[in-house]
Amino acid sequence: MTAAWWLVATLGFLLFLSAMALQNGTLLALALPYLSFTLIPFWHPARASWRVHRRVEPTQTPGGQPAQITVSVHCEMTDFEEVSIMDRLPAGLQREGETTYHGPLRAGERLSLQFTVRGVRGKYVFSGVDLRIADLLGLREKEEFLPCPAAWMVLPESERLDRIQIFPRRTRIFSGTIRSRESGAGVEFFGTRPYVPGDPLRHLNWKAGARWDLWVTNLFETERVADVGIILDARRSLEIQTRQGSLFEHSIRAAASLSTLFLEAGNRVGLLIFGRWIEWTLPGYGKKQRAKIWLSLAETQLGDHAVFQEFRNLPTYLFPSESQIVLISPLQRQDFLSLRLLKALGYHVLIISPDPIAWERTEVPPDEISRQALHLARMQREVLLAKLRRAHIRVVDWDVNRPLAVVLRETLGGGRPWFAG
Repeated sequence: MTAAWWLVATLGFLLFLSAMALQNGTLLALALPYLSFTLIPFWHPARASWRVHRRVEPTQTPGGQPAQITVSVHCEMTDFEEVSIMDRLPAGLQREGETTYHGPLRAGERLSLQFTVRGVRGKYVFSGVDLRIADLLGLREKEEFLPCPAAWMVLPESERLDRIQIFPRRTRIFSGTIRSRESGAGVEFFGTRPYVPGDPLRHLNWKAGARWDLWVTNLFETERVADVGIILDARRSLEIQTRQGSLFEHSIRAAASLSTLFLEAGNRVGLLIFGRWIEWTLPGYGKKQRAKIWLSLAETQLGDHAVFQEFRNLPTYLFPSESQIVLISPLQRQDFLSLRLLKALGYHVLIISPDPIAWERTEVPPDEISRQALHLARMQREVLLAKLRRAHIRVVDWDVNRPLAVVLRETLGGGRPWFAG
């Protein structure tokens, strides 16, 4: 009951007690209307059956794209003069449209709340709506929670990357776009050998044959699919937050873009998120694997764990031997020995390293001490990157203020490196 009902009931009860004590009929006649008024909610109790349904369209959207939310509330059995409905929204959402209703609701009437929401990368869980029922006299009020659960996933942003050729030591048996270092059907020249009966005549090297006075056959390098393991560094100690946003979000964008690129080329791709624990997405092919990887990236969070402070505890047994590993990490000095060991185990390693110094530079005061500190930090990072390159580990120093596609094209272009643009 409401405060108004308690006030009327208290006043009526006091008048009744006064009438009994003074044996005054006038006071008793005055108390009876108040007491009768307080019994109205009990004569007509609120009875209703509620059905609530929520629809989210679409259930998954890329970062920055909106979703349409529709909440339908259906009342049965009873008319209500005053109904208040308010949807419970997860934290961090931006909405456009009304999420509340206040007014009458008739039996059998269906009420709909429609609004648009936007959010950053992550999973948002909707629980239900808060319902408050009251009458026009203000004597009766009831509050309850009506569950109507649903989930909305905001996938990470990505960008379109140019084709990247990889050269792991071992490839799979299926045809693809990766050079296998074995002769066979292909388009890239591999070498020559003496002609053997049965060789296609179109593969004869006439110039070499004329020079050496024998028949020579051209060999081509077979192109196959490869195993690619993407490692995302989610250690909280390497995160940098600025007014522009989070450095970790750029790492997630790079992981989403690279996974799409490798999967579209037909490779088998797996994802390992290294931070508060090991989050492992088993390797797979195609669009279903892309959806699994993107869902994992959408839900991942930064974290710290004593076991995962350094890459020396990286579970390398999850990756096929002599496969390609792509590490996305800002890097710290302690990582060098672990990454060199990873290379020594036979893996081809490419590091995409978002530059934390360039990202944090705008937040540093423009004084002499800060300038010297930035200079020292830059020197330490350059020393680490140089040591990795001397260990034959390909490193892309990525200023995240520039598109990743442009940086990869400039860094990996030309020649015949492990990766070539």
